[in-house]
Amino acid sequence: METALTEITLVLFTTIAPAGVVGYLIMAASIMRSRDDARANAIGRYLVVPLVLAITGLIASATHLGTPANALYVITGIGRSPLSNEVVAAVVFLALGGIYWILSFRDDLRRSFRIAWLSATVAAGLAFVGYIAAAYSVPSVPTWNLPTAPLTLWLNALSSGPFVGLFGLLLARQEPSKSVAVALAALAALAAAGNGVVLVTQWQELPGIVTTTTRAVDLVPAMPLVIGAYVAFEAVAVALGGAGALLRGIGASDDPFAAAQRTRAVRLALTATSAVLALAACFAVRFTFYALHMTLGI
Repeated sequence: METALTEITLVLFTTIAPAGVVGYLIMAASIMRSRDDARANAIGRYLVVPLVLAITGLIASATHLGTPANALYVITGIGRSPLSNEVVAAVVFLALGGIYWILSFRDDLRRSFRIAWLSATVAAGLAFVGYIAAAYSVPSVPTWNLPTAPLTLWLNALSSGPFVGLFGLLLARQEPSKSVAVALAALAALAAAGNGVVLVTQWQELPGIVTTTTRAVDLVPAMPLVIGAYVAFEAVAVALGGAGALLRGIGASDDPFAAAQRTRAVRLALTATSAVLALAACFAVRFTFYALHMTLGI
């Protein structure tokens, strides 16, 4: 528990940055699929939503370096240090994503350019999440060096990121089709269910991890409660997010504009709440992960 509290900025980083990346990828996919330049540009201008989430996570993680000068040492480890690879991938993703966001305010972007640029950004984003997931596979920390560790990070991202993407699309007034909305809600639900299974598997492995002074299972006695809370929060998030994405009208009204505005407000509230709930669930899982920090004893 004490370790998790001291690493709270990394808990935040590994919760919101991957979700921001997945949210960006969902919005980018909508842009690449669209043949309507106006729709593509409208979505592009709201890519700032997942970008801010990813940037906020990166800034939070930077506080872990102690002083800004230590960032220079991170750069020297490119290729051999998981932390350095993670930071470089983050910078590339955010640079590509940020530049496209700025360019989206132009009205003369060709579809071929959008597809090429966003494809590169998607690749950088996937690499970024991949490096975050692999950064904790450290042999000297047996509770982290498990196959479940990178898997839970990916599943966290996939169970929360779709709601970030949905919120961004609705904020841009570019609602997804019913089939896309259902697919995104289903993706989040499947990822959350899979993560629940992986977390239970991880809990069952902990009794076998011991050192001369510590049992891994004693570090997180409340983990079963965390798993239950995660599944419950995600279930509510999927229900609210799905409802927000599929909602098309609220009651009858003599004023179509007022009805449309009311519907938009409710949809945004539902999808925003679903994203917050999903991120809170993932935060609890990441907090438990850091609480499991246990180095090998003699």
